[in-house]
Amino acid sequence: AQNINKSLSALGDVIAARANKNGHVPFRNSTLTHLLQDSLSQDSKTLMFVCISPVMYNADESFCSLNFASRVRTVELGKASKNVSPGVTPKSATPAGGRKSRK
Repeated sequence: AQNINKSLSALGDVIAARANKNGHVPFRNSTLTHLLQDSLSQDSKTLMFVCISPVMYNADESFCSLNFASRVRTVELGKASKNVSPGVTPKSATPAGGRKSRK
């Protein structure tokens, strides 16, 4: 659980740096943020979902998750600007990784 908290803290730092338009964004402070670097760049659009638990035992974790979500919710990084050619479908969006299925 400690590694997860460190990764989420690093993710919060990256989002804050992007929101404040800092010159340096600390993507390399965590494996998570390093992997998400392309998704959190200026030319990408990213959605974030936060899950909480209705169980009282998890109330503290749910509260922390909701605090994180409220911080992230206020961040607008700008409009996605990466252009995709019309009619081109990424391989990951097609069945079987871009291969045609055989019958």
